[in-house]
Amino acid sequence: MPQTMTLADILTRLTREGELYEKLPDQRLRCYACGHRCMIPEGRPGVCKVRFNRGGVLYVPAGYVGVLQCDPVEKKPFFHALPGSLALSFGMLGCDYHCGYCFDGDVRVPTTNGMVPIQRLFDESPRKTEFGDGIVGTGIEELTYGSDGNDRRIAKAFRHPYRGPLLTINPKHLLPLRCTPEHPILASLGDQRSSRLEPQSFVNARDLTLAHWLCIPRGSAVSWHPGGRQGCQYREGDNFYYLPIDSISSHPFQGYVYNLEVDGDHTYLANGIATHNCQNWVTSQAIRDPKAVSPPELVSPDYLVGAAEHYGAPIIASTYNEPLITSEWAVEVFRLAKQQGLKTAYISNGNGTPQVIEYLKPWVDLYKVDLKGFNDLNYRKLGGVLGNVLDTIKLLVEKQFWVEIVTLVVPGFNDSDAELTEIAEFLASVSLDLPWHVTAFHQDYKMQDRANTAAGSLLRAAEIGKRAGLRFVYAGNLPGRVGTYENTCCPSCQTLLIERYGYTILKNVLEDGACPTCHVPIPGVWD
Repeated sequence: MPQTMTLADILTRLTREGELYEKLPDQRLRCYACGHRCMIPEGRPGVCKVRFNRGGVLYVPAGYVGVLQCDPVEKKPFFHALPGSLALSFGMLGCDYHCGYCFDGDVRVPTTNGMVPIQRLFDESPRKTEFGDGIVGTGIEELTYGSDGNDRRIAKAFRHPYRGPLLTINPKHLLPLRCTPEHPILASLGDQRSSRLEPQSFVNARDLTLAHWLCIPRGSAVSWHPGGRQGCQYREGDNFYYLPIDSISSHPFQGYVYNLEVDGDHTYLANGIATHNCQNWVTSQAIRDPKAVSPPELVSPDYLVGAAEHYGAPIIASTYNEPLITSEWAVEVFRLAKQQGLKTAYISNGNGTPQVIEYLKPWVDLYKVDLKGFNDLNYRKLGGVLGNVLDTIKLLVEKQFWVEIVTLVVPGFNDSDAELTEIAEFLASVSLDLPWHVTAFHQDYKMQDRANTAAGSLLRAAEIGKRAGLRFVYAGNLPGRVGTYENTCCPSCQTLLIERYGYTILKNVLEDGACPTCHVPIPGVWD
């Protein structure tokens, strides 16, 4: 019988009473840590799953980390804060946004033991850990196959309850594929009347049409249906077979759904069709041990501050998961850090509230906001609201945090001139001195439903920012390919002040935070 470990029980003990909440009648409470402002009944958690109501008291995470490492401050990214410095970066568990990339339990995955239903891979996993409303299974022995047809180790199998639409995709000659609408599927656009196919890319299931052809790696183990590949209608390329779609339908569903996390490029085959695994599910950004669910590591504020001093890191940052939902613990750490002369930082999705910003103001110096786009519908798909993020950015600047903004430019998602212009003009309306980082999306991220961002797209975005009047616009993730947009230049006389290559500082000629040529002060945190 597989053993079940309860991470939720462990995390429940690593808590203390929160501060960012209001008590309501009938032992209910309202939490103000993030923009959801959850009304939490007694005995229930909030959306984040790590802040919960016990006896009318809000309990919040404290006393542990899920991730701990030193990063260059430029990686956060902060370009106007102690250039070339290290930031001791810690993360906890949980996030206030969500996504759903899952299949029903009957979907079959090719393994070294044949085609196995994904539910069976989960059921037979030797170790299971509860987290939130889901369960993670680990210790799986089978190998599966990636979108390139090569072996992949199955690191984890997931199961969680789901209520909503489930799509049924019926390819010719293969079993139907049932999945949530957001699940990315590798496909190519084509025309039934010609042999030409567009380059394949990952497409959310809800965006598939009958003009798409589904990708099956050549040489992979596939259950063709019925009668094998002989006589099938398909196209053939160097790396894939391409199958047309007969029909796509949607129906309501309530029950368990499943997914895998696999090594390598995080792709695997579902009913023979190339797909990719879910985004990091237990922490929001990083799991240090790929063989198991992240165990919390017990630490004290003294330990974290001592580690920063040991590694010569003048900055300590709450990051990886969403720090807003663990703000009480961050403040406990930052209070001591500031006593020791360290700078403190939040790397956040910006889904804040006036209450949490006021609470953080004495303790947080640097605040990076991930502005994902300017489309409220896309934000709502993630569980957020664009207006909350915009209000948070304005409030952070008004309260005089040092703020830098990052937008990951994703082809076909948020890279239109119109949307980038809306972002740039909004930021310029808040402050012309707000640094805006436009960064490149890569398919080796765990969200692989779009093409890589070209250097030209980043340059176009950066130029849009400049035209809007922003004085400090940076293009990232493509070192050496974006011209001067890696560097900081004086907005008055254009003197090169800080020259960068990726996260490396090649030159820094600032003098007391000002341009050495014209002596104009450059906004930022320089000492």
